[in-house]
Amino acid sequence: MKKVLSFALFTALVFIGSKSIFADTQKEPQKLHYNYFVETDLATDKFSDAFCERLSTKHHWNKVSSSIESDETYTSLFNFKDESQKLWECEVSIKRAEVHSKRMRVSMTMNQLLDS
Repeated sequence: MKKVLSFALFTALVFIGSKSIFADTQKEPQKLHYNYFVETDLATDKFSDAFCERLSTKHHWNKVSSSIESDETYTSLFNFKDESQKLWECEVSIKRAEVHSKRMRVSMTMNQLLDS
């Protein structure tokens, strides 16, 4: 499962023209955390749109909701089924790492839903 999701994220990032990727991964029981720093020339809103569109179309994740916080953090909630047909929920948050920086911080938290 972890290998599939890592590959999905990597291919999504490559597709939208990121220049470099730095990753940190943590695993808890039935919960996965991914933190990436991605360098891109895209504006935060455009990067978020492209990233989420790629997850939806190429990797078949279902977008449930999205929001923009006052600090310009773009958050989207997805759900998807893994190879075993277990239902997962995924929260993706994207924010510029620093003002006037080309680096984006992409955080993903995935939880397996208990009733699946």
